[in-house]
Amino acid sequence: MLNGIEGYSIHLTKQVRVNGNMVAGGGFKQARVFEIDFPAPGRRGFNVVAEGNPMPSVVAALMNWVPATWGWVNPRRWGVFELGFFSPGNSAIYYLGIWYKKVERQTVVWVGNRDYSFFTSSAALTVSDDGNLVILDSKISYRVTNISLYKNVSATLLDTGNLVLRDENLNILWQSFDFPSDTFLPGMKLGYDKSSGRNWSYMSWESSEDPSPGNFTLVLDAEKSSMMIMNGLELYWTSGPWNGQIFSLVPEMKYNYFANFTYVSDGQRTYVTYDPYDKSLISRYVMEISGQLEQFMWLESSKQWNLFWPQPHQQCEVYAFCGSFGICNEESLPFCNCLPGFEPYSQEQWNKADYSGGCTRKTDLQCGNNNNSKGLGDGFKMLPEVRLPESPMAVAVQSIDACQSSCLNNCSCIAYSYFGGNCTVWGKDLNLINMQKLSDTDASGIDFYLKLAGADLVTESKSPKRSLFSQLAY
Repeated sequence: MLNGIEGYSIHLTKQVRVNGNMVAGGGFKQARVFEIDFPAPGRRGFNVVAEGNPMPSVVAALMNWVPATWGWVNPRRWGVFELGFFSPGNSAIYYLGIWYKKVERQTVVWVGNRDYSFFTSSAALTVSDDGNLVILDSKISYRVTNISLYKNVSATLLDTGNLVLRDENLNILWQSFDFPSDTFLPGMKLGYDKSSGRNWSYMSWESSEDPSPGNFTLVLDAEKSSMMIMNGLELYWTSGPWNGQIFSLVPEMKYNYFANFTYVSDGQRTYVTYDPYDKSLISRYVMEISGQLEQFMWLESSKQWNLFWPQPHQQCEVYAFCGSFGICNEESLPFCNCLPGFEPYSQEQWNKADYSGGCTRKTDLQCGNNNNSKGLGDGFKMLPEVRLPESPMAVAVQSIDACQSSCLNNCSCIAYSYFGGNCTVWGKDLNLINMQKLSDTDASGIDFYLKLAGADLVTESKSPKRSLFSQLAY
């Protein structure tokens, strides 16, 4: 039994006709005859129309004999999503998926069997005796869901795109929103539920023709209250922490007139969700195979998806792109340079435009105000208008001079910044990463003071070459 929306159930008890020919005996509880029309060219799926009294529902009973080349759909003319089998791109393999009903270019938002594909068109979907959704193909049986034994289970494809299984009391036993693919729809969650152990994350496709799990995953770091894109086990991008209204490294969220984002943390569950202001808009966030999180909106006038917002939208926003003690600048080539007093850890790798190894200090620091054999002590080089590195520590002082003195006299301190009356310092156990030179028009840039050995300070001031400041358009 399968429902289209709440309140409708279908049992195969009368007759069904395909293009006028009867293919199943019995009939339906609330209609005498159902007509099944083959899909238009290029579409997989079919429409079901009830004679006399059209019911907004999906026919579960048909799934026992409907082949994958047809698929099955929510037949409501005012429906939003369809559920069926599809073949991605030009491939000849079949997956169970959910896609938009009114979007002419098939756009899949959920895949039920990412880890196992079917190579024949005989695959069919059914509700098993124990209440689970199962794909059957010859002698192969693939469980889409894994719930305990239940009877009288019904499935419902909601207008939100959420496929749910319910018991006879309409309690939700399973829902596709708890098992995302690559698409973050309104009402879905990004985060985790500690009580159930459930993790809501979004993993890219392997390729445009292969929806199996790919390299990039969108997750929520509850400790740092930030969204992160992981490339395997490596951090690729971070949104910065949630400040109560926006994620700190995504300032354009201030001007988001499309949706209301909500951050929830109640001890058991920590997640982000969003709800569009205009419910008529069709929109989605996708964890793309390129490593970008992209927001799309459907433009009915042009019949195409409009890329509204990508992250990271610049190379310098890729996490640690220039490695440790490197600094990135979108307005220069190459994008990466070493901080003053540092040099590439591997010049060979940098020559190949691989900056991930970062930079290493040319001259070791003295400690505090101690001088070297030439009478040179440590000092500071100012780098104006930068995006500060991660993991600063706050120091309670009242002036920039006191902030500088605190860092200079602390052998563990390698840099400081003073902004808005707040002193922050960075310790030597940290590799300064994710620094970026910002443009003069970017109001978020802050002056950064890097501790250098006296010899490197002299070299910087006497060098006949262009300094880092000119190289990076300071």
